[in-house]
Amino acid sequence: MQIPADKLHHISLVVHDARASAAKLARMYGIAEWHVVGDSGHLDETVVGGFRSDFGYVTATGTVMTGTGPVTFELVQPTSGWTIYQQWLITRGEGIIGVAVAEIGVEAFAALKPWLAEQGIAIAQSVRADGVVDRVTLDTRAALGGFYVELLVAREADWRAKVRIDETWDLSGEIPAEGALLPIPAFLHFGVVVTDLMKVVERWNGLFGQTDFLFMNWRKAPGLLTDPENNGVQVDHAYFTTTPSIGERLSFELIQPTFGPSHYKEDFLQPLGEGIHHIFAGFLPDRAAWETIRARMESVDVPVCMGGGLGDDVASFYYLDTRKALPGYVTELVHPGANAPAPDAGFPFTPTMVVRLGERV
Repeated sequence: MQIPADKLHHISLVVHDARASAAKLARMYGIAEWHVVGDSGHLDETVVGGFRSDFGYVTATGTVMTGTGPVTFELVQPTSGWTIYQQWLITRGEGIIGVAVAEIGVEAFAALKPWLAEQGIAIAQSVRADGVVDRVTLDTRAALGGFYVELLVAREADWRAKVRIDETWDLSGEIPAEGALLPIPAFLHFGVVVTDLMKVVERWNGLFGQTDFLFMNWRKAPGLLTDPENNGVQVDHAYFTTTPSIGERLSFELIQPTFGPSHYKEDFLQPLGEGIHHIFAGFLPDRAAWETIRARMESVDVPVCMGGGLGDDVASFYYLDTRKALPGYVTELVHPGANAPAPDAGFPFTPTMVVRLGERV
């Protein structure tokens, strides 16, 4: 048995003010239409931390189309009571709290619950929305790297049509006349910063049935990192990574910083702990396209916080510090270099190790 994962249903972002945050995503991504569900008359069977408890929150949901398909952002503004969302805001501030990875039936979830308990995965929070869907949030933070996994347990086949929308925001006026400031070419992965990569990999194997892992020891060396920068300063640093994929638009780059200063460590892991640090928003066609984006971002006070070259001019990558311009996360972009391989040529770097995990003994 394993946690079901079929596709990225939505990204949950905890925010102080849903409308203000929706306006940010409208400006940056061009998401004009937002469906709003208020904090009254929708929720039943509210449980948090194993206790029945009354609570409320507002959600605003908007979708952007990317080259790899639609990506839906759910902004969650806690309004009353104890919720994982309020706790997250208090302890970490705005950011990506979790990911909805599957829609399953009531019977399937009932069969899953005992196994989850055996794996040490508690139900952090659950609610019944409009009587038609149970939103069950699993506390996978310690196991997977600092974020929650949500399951949508359908009580009716057409539940999406029956969830009542209280209001629709038209934020087209927030989008600049020249278009969105930061279009997403493709949604390729979440970047998850962890303290112990191999320990986390064991849990990804146990919880999702992931068996094959390709590891990279990224460091300043020929064929790996060239001219790495952190917050505008040339640095010598290293990080250990692997990128499991568990479903459609559900790839996660797991990153353990191992040496030297990096945005992963000093700006994220040390002040906040493990969690989703960034989204990889895809490949730009060339350096000229990147320079256009970079100038545009600098004009709205979004600097490059980390970057460098990959291989022998294979590609260059950049992290934009969008934590204020967007609700609490960083954005990665990459453009090809002069020696970039053909798109169908496969992974252009030599892995540090390739591992296939067999049955646990």
